[in-house]
Amino acid sequence: MSRFTSDALRVGVATLGVAVACALASCELATVAVAPTEAGIVVHAVLNTMATNQVVLLERTLVGAANVPDTSFDSSDPIVSAGGIPISGAAVDVIDSLGRTTRAVEDRTVLTTGKGAGVYRLPLPGSSLVLGARYQLRVRTTAGEELTAFTRIPRADVRAVGGLSRTINRDHDVVSVSWNATPNARTYAVRIETPYGPFFLFTDSTHVRLTGELRNLFADDFQRVLLPGFRQDIVVAAVDSNFYDYYRTNNDPFTGSGVINRVTGGIGMFGSFALLNSGTLTVIADRTEPVEGRYRFVAASSSGAAPPTTDMTIYVESKGARSDLPNALTGRFTAANGRTDGVIGEQLGQQVSLSLLNNQLAGSRFDSFVGILRGDTLTGTFARNGGTSVFLRTP
Repeated sequence: MSRFTSDALRVGVATLGVAVACALASCELATVAVAPTEAGIVVHAVLNTMATNQVVLLERTLVGAANVPDTSFDSSDPIVSAGGIPISGAAVDVIDSLGRTTRAVEDRTVLTTGKGAGVYRLPLPGSSLVLGARYQLRVRTTAGEELTAFTRIPRADVRAVGGLSRTINRDHDVVSVSWNATPNARTYAVRIETPYGPFFLFTDSTHVRLTGELRNLFADDFQRVLLPGFRQDIVVAAVDSNFYDYYRTNNDPFTGSGVINRVTGGIGMFGSFALLNSGTLTVIADRTEPVEGRYRFVAASSSGAAPPTTDMTIYVESKGARSDLPNALTGRFTAANGRTDGVIGEQLGQQVSLSLLNNQLAGSRFDSFVGILRGDTLTGTFARNGGTSVFLRTP
């Protein structure tokens, strides 16, 4: 018997002996009583010079005292649908540097659906906010709790709304953006909207260069940021320290522990976001694959009700890693009312599956299509209207 084997055997026998002795003596493991945690106030508010009104979100920290339902996200009810516990009926005020007070109105009290609990809107358009000025947030709940916080809006004196709008070819072009330095800004934020959630970047520089290979670290599958067929909003803004510190620190989803917190009487953030430049990137790409191109509805070859779109453009966003895995597709479609929106989907062999989106959001589907591609003809069915829809591809 080797030394290693004999040592292991002795350790095993000794461990077994302790376990048997403990069982015979009716040993019990010590228990520790954890003191109950009270649910505190969580606030999320940003004074945004781009917004038509300012929004304050109020909810409770999750301490395990309430069951949180598993529901899909609803933008009209963001706290409840995301599994939060809203704080309703609070008095929410923003006070400017001259002492003028603006009272917020809770969405739940004005929406006929009764949704919007914990969502408070202030009638303060971004154009009315004073750059460089200090603002106070004051909250009083029906339970008598009070919360206060302060922010100073960066003095973004030069603003160029729409200055970043352009068409870019993801295969060749680089998005190069620059801006002027802003007094009293903590740092700068670059945000690009994608169907899988926004891409967000902080930088101390006054310029960035973004290539077509850029990946979205905030999306589940690290999809690329720039998607052919989509029209993606891009914003550059100066932000204060509250905004920067809140988003750059880790946050425990139940207690908020770990986040840099400058809120008195709760946790969260009251920050400011001053627009420097904005625009829309119309993203295209080279069309080199058989499925890529513009598809137009052929009514004479179709049956059933009219489809939700008669015009689609499809790109191969990325190829499958193996031949038995699907290619990822993106693109855009034009609805019957002239509205243009995004398309995501897959292609495996001749089969093509597409999701027509609402507001270019992957989680909000307007309709779906499944079809077969033979040559330049795509034949399939939309979920809403049934029948057979035939599309002819053009280069």
